[in-house]
Amino acid sequence: MIRIVTDSTCDLPQSLIEEHALTVIHLNVVIDGQTYADGIDLSHADFYTKMAQSKQLPTTSQPSPATFRDMFQEILDAGDDVYYVAIASTLSGTLQSARIARDLLDTPERVTIFDSLSTTYALGMLVIVASKLAAQGATADEITAELTSMRKRQRLVFSVDTLENLRKGGRINNLSFLFGSLLNIKPILQLDLEGVVQAYDRVRGKKNAILAVKRFLTEFPVDETYPVAIGHTVDPSTVPVWKQLLQELGITNILDFELSGVIGTHVGQGTNGIIYFSKA
Repeated sequence: MIRIVTDSTCDLPQSLIEEHALTVIHLNVVIDGQTYADGIDLSHADFYTKMAQSKQLPTTSQPSPATFRDMFQEILDAGDDVYYVAIASTLSGTLQSARIARDLLDTPERVTIFDSLSTTYALGMLVIVASKLAAQGATADEITAELTSMRKRQRLVFSVDTLENLRKGGRINNLSFLFGSLLNIKPILQLDLEGVVQAYDRVRGKKNAILAVKRFLTEFPVDETYPVAIGHTVDPSTVPVWKQLLQELGITNILDFELSGVIGTHVGQGTNGIIYFSKA
């Protein structure tokens, strides 16, 4: 059998992790010099509280090759092959750690590593599909073919509510931060099909942010074979607004969730995103 492995940025609930017998390796977040395993040592709520209180932007780190090697070896020793669906190599060094670990094994050919070129719910959906295919007896090559097809249609668009994390991370100076805040400018970002964060638009005010996201959804129509996910940090009160937007477009298969600490570190509090698979 093939055992599906992924990492904590997939944002899947524990119920689905258990249902699909997934193995999850956890990235780390570092706040004020203290290291926490993403989703284990801190709840999402506690993470965002600590991030808001910290004078420095938290950092993240990938699991070590040794951690991957031990996990892979345990699965191989149990008689299963490994299929690891990873956070985008463009966003994290996690996939590279996994590749190094694979090369340390006696039977590296039994470990397949797939670059999702994505993260959060899009990664999670690839993982669920991989798990279902593995349960049906699909080979690693067959799983890769299906995930590669899906990967070409994954869409992530985010409305960033604050420039604070960009300021803390040194991306803008204090004057630009003050100017942007006073103008109520909201960057609209997307994760493109190469796994790179790109600017989609920059608008003023929440109403225009919603219109920009609506335009994105119109450009890349939703494939309702898969649920459309609303990801948020800290404040779920904005979720109904995004649900209404989706429903106005005739989309009814909707779920919402709180983004993990690793993702939240980079996008900041008050971020809302819509993650889905498009028709083309």
